[in-house]
Amino acid sequence: MTITTVRDELAARLGAIGGLRVYPYPPDSVSELPAAIIQPGEPLVEYDRTVGGSDASYRFSALLLAQSADEAQAWKELETYLNPSGAGSVKAAVEEGTTVRAGGADWFRVVRATGAGRVTYNRVAYWGVTFLIQSYSGG
Repeated sequence: MTITTVRDELAARLGAIGGLRVYPYPPDSVSELPAAIIQPGEPLVEYDRTVGGSDASYRFSALLLAQSADEAQAWKELETYLNPSGAGSVKAAVEEGTTVRAGGADWFRVVRATGAGRVTYNRVAYWGVTFLIQSYSGG
């Protein structure tokens, strides 16, 4: 399993959310909203969580930017993505995705959503939230 394979699988799972533009790599600018921007997490990789194993855990963040510039409308839009279930749920799309690729992760987990509200991406203000996502492969 490679970081690219895991990132691509995560992008495909997020892409299953209707109307969401997914950027697998951070773009210079965002022209289509709503959008999810996949970025490296911290730590990016943890190796060999079992003695003598070849497993790895990868972490990414997905910065989700809302379409609306109006605060009340932006919160309504973000709520759809923050719900733990439903067609627009990031958690449901990431954890229940069926787009597993050969050599991909054994599982994905949305750990938390943080930083909801006004966010700045490349010096442009948006409404958004960051999802912290972990994946695991037993090697």
